[in-house]
Amino acid sequence: MQVSNSGAIQLNRFVRGEGRLPELVQWVIWVFASALLSWAVYLFNFKAAIGIPFILVASVVGFSLLWRTDIGLYLMLFLAFTISVFNRLVENIPMGIAMDAIIGVMLCGLFYRAQFNRSWSIFNTPITLAVLLWAGMNMIEFLNPVAPSRAAWFYVVRPAVEYLMLFFIAYQTLDTPTKLFRFLYCLIAFSVVSAVWGIWQATFGYFEWEYNYVVRHDLVHLVFNYGRWRAIGSIGSPSQFGIIMAFMCTVCLSLAFAATGFWRKIILWLATGITGLAMIYSGTRSAFVIVPIFLLVWVVLSKNPKMYLLLFIGAIGMTILIITPSNNYHIQRIQSTFQPSADASYQTRAKNRSMILPWIVKHPIGGGLGSTGIWGQRFSPGTFLANFPPDSGLIRVAVELGWVGLFFFLYLYYRIIIHGSLALLKMRNPDYKAIVAGIIGGVVALLVVEWGQEVVGVFPMSILFWLLLAILFRVIHFDQTESKKS
Repeated sequence: MQVSNSGAIQLNRFVRGEGRLPELVQWVIWVFASALLSWAVYLFNFKAAIGIPFILVASVVGFSLLWRTDIGLYLMLFLAFTISVFNRLVENIPMGIAMDAIIGVMLCGLFYRAQFNRSWSIFNTPITLAVLLWAGMNMIEFLNPVAPSRAAWFYVVRPAVEYLMLFFIAYQTLDTPTKLFRFLYCLIAFSVVSAVWGIWQATFGYFEWEYNYVVRHDLVHLVFNYGRWRAIGSIGSPSQFGIIMAFMCTVCLSLAFAATGFWRKIILWLATGITGLAMIYSGTRSAFVIVPIFLLVWVVLSKNPKMYLLLFIGAIGMTILIITPSNNYHIQRIQSTFQPSADASYQTRAKNRSMILPWIVKHPIGGGLGSTGIWGQRFSPGTFLANFPPDSGLIRVAVELGWVGLFFFLYLYYRIIIHGSLALLKMRNPDYKAIVAGIIGGVVALLVVEWGQEVVGVFPMSILFWLLLAILFRVIHFDQTESKKS
């Protein structure tokens, strides 16, 4: 019995990443793996011989995610910025399943450690209730009596609920300032690489395989406007690319103002300029809205008189830019953002919103997940909602989850913005304040942009959003802890 208890303890310590497997268990695993590989080679011959190295690597990485969730976070960050590239090179790669598996394994490890240590403090965050209410609303939609398809619910709910679990995983993993800053700078590095890629595309054109992908999928009308190719970087669409670049530009700007070291300040200012230029080259109107809204929120939260003067000067410059006639394509694109009455697409979206509003009022829990857009056309073609274009993130939520779901969605934003803003006013560490100010200003801007198009529900922002929220509330926790100690 003593040996058995020792083995069980050793196994528990291994799962928590604190030791090695018992020797007997190691032997059993190796014997079983050897027999399984031999059977696979015999059964599938050459295909198995090629696939075995990939299976071995995937198994090792997957098993390590149980206790090394930091590996999983960096892997998710890598996939968020590169999965579109893989899809352009080789189509029909089941990357979505791989991401589901990564998140699932990390969640298993997270719940096991919480149960083993009898500590569930990682779920004790200021927005836990709001997150769970939003996730629960998505789950309840399976029972929606007017939903035309349960299959559509399955396809939509997986990323909708799985990806938000990354908030808790990242919040638990980034438990020291060193880990958090390393991850944040890695995020900035990925953003800069993607930005440089986008600038190259806008300046010299796409690579040959990118041209082929665009033509093969009939996407020319989305990326080629007025004789110019829009930058998409390593992201799947110019709109998502532009929004991500705008968000990261604002975060880098906030960090650059607070940076103290010479090289750190130079690098952050370069990152701000590069991501800002990539945002312009994306030609995404919604992205142009993010920067001025961020500046407004940032200045208000700073309570610095000099910043108000900077905002006033910026407002004058923006007004001149908007009203001054120009033949420059990028300036015209920016001007059209703030002149919606002259934009035919804006008028179309406004008309669609007016048309769908009475329907939303009569359906408190909406028409079901996946009832609109491409999922509606795939699983419930010919229905009223399948033919409705959900151009707005807020409208899509109101249509699919009803005004009850919209309330939970806005409540989540409310908790993020209010708690983050109040915490910022009490913070002392300038680096922490810069991170919180950058993310809060960006989140407020995203909420406004959600009225014009869907943002948080679209990949890869559907992943980056929750990772950024984990960074936000971890930084607030760090500052509160350090303030108590001092």
